Amino acid sequence: MRVDASLDALLADALASDYANTLPNQDKGRFRVIFIAGAATLVTLVLGMAIAQTQIQASENSVTRDALVDRVRAADRRVQELEATVLTAQDNLLNAEAATLAGTSLGEQARDRLERLRIATGQTEVVGNGVTVTIDDAPLDPLLGDQNHPGKVIDRDLQMVVNGLWQAGATDIAINGRRMTPTSAIRAAGEAILVNYRPMSPPYVISAIGPDADQLAGRFRENPSGLLLEELEAKYGVIWELQRVGNISLPAASSTSKNSEDAS
Repeated sequence: MRVDASLDALLADALASDYANTLPNQDKGRFRVIFIAGAATLVTLVLGMAIAQTQIQASENSVTRDALVDRVRAADRRVQELEATVLTAQDNLLNAEAATLAGTSLGEQARDRLERLRIATGQTEVVGNGVTVTIDDAPLDPLLGDQNHPGKVIDRDLQMVVNGLWQAGATDIAINGRRMTPTSAIRAAGEAILVNYRPMSPPYVISAIGPDADQLAGRFRENPSGLLLEELEAKYGVIWELQRVGNISLPAASSTSKNSEDAS
């Protein structure tokens, strides 16, 4: 009897001990499941909020970008209107000068001097023989994309070409129809090149008039600017061409018209 009683007591203790160990483990398992579910819910909520915030920010950026584009376009239209006003005023001034100075030898001398000064400062259209230097970006490498484009023409390249043409003997120069004057500026604004504070896009056609087109072309090829263009072509693939041109017309500095050329 004592032996059976001892066995019963031992079995009861073992079962009680197993149940005692099992219940906490079950509680821990439930807690782990609840914790994981809560964490997943929190992560989902945070991701959803982040996505919603990103969409809101993208929408706001789009609205801001559209507003800036509209402002730039409005400013460009305003500049064009002002340029047209300047041209009209210049025409009126020329007519008034012609009426005032006509009829006397002193007046004719004054008119000739004013005309020479206008030509020298780029305030009147000029026609003559000359050359064109056309520059364009190197073909884009599909592996590099436009993030690293060493063959892209920059403002310093145009400055170099214009200075080289002056040095070679050019008397009048225009870039994509924009006349160069003693106060002209060639600058960079982000990815764009500004000539006389107006954006330009490639290809860039630099037109120059000189007393002798052949001599102008030869001197340009031999001076540092022409040699540098050859180096840019060889190293970075920049595309350029020097061409002699006959009967080239360069507009006045404030004109928006493109230059007209007849290649010879």
